[in-house]
Amino acid sequence: MTDSTPVFFLSYARTPGPQGADADRPVFSFFEELGEQVARLTGVSAEQAGHVDRPDTTSDGWLSKLTASSVFVPLYAPRYFTDPLCGRQWTAFKRRVGPDYGRAVVPVLWIPHRQGTTLPMAALDIPPHLPREGGAEEQHAQDRYAESGLYQLMEMEDDDQRAYRAVLGRLAQRIARAWEDTPPRPVSIERLTDRRGLVDAFAAQPSKPTLRITVVAPTSGRLPPGRDAASYGPDTESWRPYRTARGTLTQQAFALARNLGFEPELIPFDKAYESIVYERSAREPVRPLAPSVLVVDAWVLSDVRIAERLQHIVRADRPWLAVMAVLAEDDPQSQSNEARLRGLLETTLSRHRHLREMARTARGTAARGIPKADAFAWLFAELSKSCYLRYLDSIQDASPRPSADPAGSPGVRRPTSD
Repeated sequence: MTDSTPVFFLSYARTPGPQGADADRPVFSFFEELGEQVARLTGVSAEQAGHVDRPDTTSDGWLSKLTASSVFVPLYAPRYFTDPLCGRQWTAFKRRVGPDYGRAVVPVLWIPHRQGTTLPMAALDIPPHLPREGGAEEQHAQDRYAESGLYQLMEMEDDDQRAYRAVLGRLAQRIARAWEDTPPRPVSIERLTDRRGLVDAFAAQPSKPTLRITVVAPTSGRLPPGRDAASYGPDTESWRPYRTARGTLTQQAFALARNLGFEPELIPFDKAYESIVYERSAREPVRPLAPSVLVVDAWVLSDVRIAERLQHIVRADRPWLAVMAVLAEDDPQSQSNEARLRGLLETTLSRHRHLREMARTARGTAARGIPKADAFAWLFAELSKSCYLRYLDSIQDASPRPSADPAGSPGVRRPTSD
C-alpha cells in the first residue's frame, strides 16, 4: 500500500458558513481516532489508514483519493443526504466498486434522523445499525449509539464516553474486515465519470413512485360487537387507533409515504383485493400496479367475510405487498380484549409454514399487532421500502403496458387533509 491508497474514505457534510471549519472539528477528531484504530488492525500507518477532506481541499480534490480507497465511510445525518457533494461521492464510490459496493460501505450514525423520517432510497439497503454482539456493556453501548448517534456520544462524558469508545472500536473492526474482503482495485477518474458527470445519488427523482395504501377498519356506523365508536368516523380514513398520535392513521401513513419519496394513493379494500388476488376477467394472478401496504385494525377481523378475504391475500403471498396490523396499547378497550384480538390476528394473518421464520422480521412483527405510533412509523417505512424494491424485481421482466393516471381511477380517494 502506498500513500495514494487509503484504507477508507470518510464522507461527511461540511457545515456551511465562515464558522464551518470550527463546527466540523468533531468530524476531524473522530477521523483521527478511527484512523489510529484502523491502522492498528490493518498494519498500515495512521497516515495511510484513511482520508477526509479538510476545509482547504479543492472542489474535486477528493476524487483521486476515492478512486484508490477500499472502504467508504459516510457519516449519516439529516444534512448528509441533502448535500450534493455527499451525493456525488456516493455515486463515485458505487461506480468505483460496482454492483456489490454495499459490502464496502461502513456507515456511521452521526446524527439520527428525526422521528418519522428514514434513509433515502439510494441508502435504504445500507442501514447504520450495528449487529448486537458482545456482552451487556457492549450491547448497552450499541443501544445508546442507535438512540443518540455517535456525535452526541463523543461530546458527552462518563457512560457516553465509554459507549463512544466501544462503538468506535466496532466501527474500526468493520472497516478492517471490509478492507480485507475488498482488495484495492484502482480505477481511473475517467472511468468514474460519464458525460453527465457525477450525479447526486440523493437528489429527488423527476417523478415519485406510487405507493398504494389500503385501510381495513370499521366505521362508526358499522362496529364489531362490543366495540365503541371513539376511534372511528363515517369512513375508514377517519380511524384514529393511537390516542397519542396526531391526526388519523391515514394522514399519518400519507405523511410517512411522502417523506419516503412516494406518491401515496388510498385504495378501498374491495378494489385492493381484486388487484392483489386476481384479475377481474380471467382471475389470473396480476402483475403489480404499484407497491402496496394494507393497514388492518385487529377489531375488524370479527367480520368473517373480511377475515376470509384477508386470508386469501396472505396466501397469495405477493412480495410487493405488506400487511400491517394495529393493536394500540393506549386504547383501554383493545387492551382488555388483547388475548382475543391477538388470536384473531394469528389465525388470519400468520402464514403458519413461515411463522418461525417471520417471527423476527419486520413483516412478522407488523402482522402480530403494532402497539405504538412510533413503532408503526418505523415499520411502515421499512416495509414500504422493501415492497418497493420487490415491486421493481417483479416488473423487471414484465412487458410494458399502458397505465392510466392513478389519481383519476374510479374508487381512488385521497384524505381531505394532511
